[in-house]
Amino acid sequence: MNLKKFSKNAVLASIATVLFVSCAKNNDEHKNNDEHVYTPEESKAIVQATMDNFYDCMKKLNDGGFADFFYNAFFKKTVNNKGENQFWSTYLSEKFDAQHFADALQNTNGFNYQSLKGTYSWNKNKELWEKTANNNNITFNFPATKEATSNNAVFTVDQYEDFEASYKDKIYRLPVKGHAVATIDGVKVFELTIKNATYDKKTNFTMPLTADVSIYTNPFTTTIKWNRQTPENFIFNFSFSSNEGCATTLRADIKLNTSDYGNITNMKAIDNISFVATQSELRIVGNVDVKSINKIEGREITTEEINTFIRADLFKGNSKIADVKYEKEKDSGVIYFIFSDGSKEKAEKYISDFEEKITNIFKRFDKNN
Repeated sequence: MNLKKFSKNAVLASIATVLFVSCAKNNDEHKNNDEHVYTPEESKAIVQATMDNFYDCMKKLNDGGFADFFYNAFFKKTVNNKGENQFWSTYLSEKFDAQHFADALQNTNGFNYQSLKGTYSWNKNKELWEKTANNNNITFNFPATKEATSNNAVFTVDQYEDFEASYKDKIYRLPVKGHAVATIDGVKVFELTIKNATYDKKTNFTMPLTADVSIYTNPFTTTIKWNRQTPENFIFNFSFSSNEGCATTLRADIKLNTSDYGNITNMKAIDNISFVATQSELRIVGNVDVKSINKIEGREITTEEINTFIRADLFKGNSKIADVKYEKEKDSGVIYFIFSDGSKEKAEKYISDFEEKITNIFKRFDKNN
C-alpha cells in the first residue's frame, strides 16, 4: 500500500464515518450529561439507527419541493415544438440563447449581472422570451413544467456584487455578495444567499478569507461559514438541517504552515486538521496530523503511524461509543469500530449497501431509467 492509495482510502473512510453521525435520531434513554459505558450491542444499535435515519433524511430530500423542481427542469424529458425529446430547462435555455439575451455573458470572465438585469417572461403562445426593463434585478417568469398553463415559476437574482481577480494570467469574477430565490406557485423551493465574502488579493492566487453562504433546498437549509482566524488558521463550519428531524453539523479547524497562499499547491502546506461532526449528542471527534504524514517519504506509511497520525472517536453525548481504527488485511485497508469490551466490527458492515440504497432513493434522477 502506498501513501497515495492510503490518502484515498482515508478520505473515503472519513466520509463514511461522518455519514454515520450526520442524520441520527436521538434515541438515547440516558437524558443526563453523565458519562455512560455503552455495551457493544448498544453501540451497534446507535450506529445502525444513525444510518437508518440518514436514509430517511435522504428520502425527505427526494420528496421535497426543490427535488421536484430540479427533476422536472433537468431530468424529465418533454416533447418540444419540433417533436423532439428534450429537458424543459434545455429548451428554455436554447430559446434564451437564440434570442441573444445570453450575449451579455460573452467574454465577461464570469457572471455579468449588470448587463443581464431585466425581467424575462415566457410567452407560451409564441414559445419565446419577452424582456421588459428592470434596473433592480434579474427575474425569470416561466412555467415550471411544459404542461403548466401559466408562468407559475419565478427565479430572481438580486443584490449581486463581484470583483475581478487574476490567476495564471486569466481574469475571473468572484462574488462578494448575492442573493437568488425561486418559487413555484408562490412556494419557495430554492434560495441562495452569499454575504461577507472577502479575499486576499495580494497574490496570484486569490484566497477566500471569509464567507457566509446559506442555501435553502426545500425542505433543507445548508449553511457554510469560512473564517480566517490568523494568516495560518482557518475555521470551516457546515450545517445541513430541516424541521423534520434531520440535522448535520461539521466544524473543521485547519492549520497551515504558510500564509503565502499563492504557493499552496498540495497537502504539504497543511500542518493539521481537527474536526467535530455532531448530531444532537452523537459526535465524531477526529484529528489528522498532516505534517507528520508529509514527513514520510520513500516508504509505505505503517498501520501504527496511520492510527497515530489520524485519530477518530465516536461519542454519544459525553460517552465514547467506539474508537475508530485502521487495520491492514490482505493488502487492503479496513476501518474498524473498537467497542467498550475490546471487541471490534468492520465499519463497512453499515455502509455495504450504501450505494444501492441511495441509488434506489434517487432513482428518478437516473437518466438511464
